[in-house]
Amino acid sequence: MLYLLLLPPLIIIAAVIVHLATLPATFAVERSRLMMVDRQRLFDAVRDLGSWKAWSPWLLHEPEAELTFSDAPDHEGGSSRWDGKHIGAGSLTQMRFQAPDRIDQRLVFRRPFKARCDVWWEFKEQDGCTLVTWGMQGRMPFGLRFMVPTMSHAIAKDYELGLALLNGYLDPSASHPEIRFVGPCERAPRKAVTIPFSGSMEAMVAAMEEGFPSLAAQLEDLGITPAGAPFTVYHKVDAKAGLFVCDLAMPIPDGAAPGELVVKEFPGGRYFLTELRGSYDFLESTWHSLMAHLRMCRIKQDPSRPSLEVYAEDPRSVGHENEILTQIFIPIHAT
Repeated sequence: MLYLLLLPPLIIIAAVIVHLATLPATFAVERSRLMMVDRQRLFDAVRDLGSWKAWSPWLLHEPEAELTFSDAPDHEGGSSRWDGKHIGAGSLTQMRFQAPDRIDQRLVFRRPFKARCDVWWEFKEQDGCTLVTWGMQGRMPFGLRFMVPTMSHAIAKDYELGLALLNGYLDPSASHPEIRFVGPCERAPRKAVTIPFSGSMEAMVAAMEEGFPSLAAQLEDLGITPAGAPFTVYHKVDAKAGLFVCDLAMPIPDGAAPGELVVKEFPGGRYFLTELRGSYDFLESTWHSLMAHLRMCRIKQDPSRPSLEVYAEDPRSVGHENEILTQIFIPIHAT
């Protein structure tokens, strides 16, 4: 009788083990970026583990994390360790240098899970620039094999951001992002004229390029001055399906009569604010980093309210695209 009672859970456990055994145990990620920086200078920057705090896509989340270094960390066998409340703990060891072509490193995660990964950097001259490739290959613990696709995607996005940050660190005039997690804030309700949109990211970008100038022009014809910067209100985002449902919005003052334009009021409340200085091309990386930050810090979103993307500065009003300011407001639960 006891055997019969135990049989169903045993079958479930066996099925899970069999399923995990069919999943890939290893992952490999590689990303590249062309930089107008001397190859030797790039090689030296990457081997200088002390410089990573300025451009690491992970230390960005917790710059106050504890960092310690071995003797001669920029030589083979040298290493650095990190220990943070949010980014976990681990170490990075210099395994082999082939100056100025390649660096091999060993990455060890100790918290929140244990894993070892091989990391490599390659630096190749290309058309007067340097093609920098950052790669990682590792093996997930048996019980975490289901995370391989998610892990690979996350690392790829982190690498793309990290390479852009490295480019900006060595060449401040190059297009690069500057991301700042400002933190929780209060935002007042906003009334705005709107254009609804539903479709792919490419179509959304085209709709924005046409829609925001159109809203501004129609308000000007009505003698109405916008009550702030234009913004996008995201009601639904399905990244896998490539579907975005949103409103393009131009805020208007109370009492304004915008004719036949569609007016909506968007709720205020508590939000988590993140700022991007840089080209709109880095918005995808910023969103990825922001969502990771919320998970790391265990900040819960409020799904009853939409997220907002505010274009705080007109790109035509700044001297360089690195100066463009975009603010992202994620609704969160009041604490």
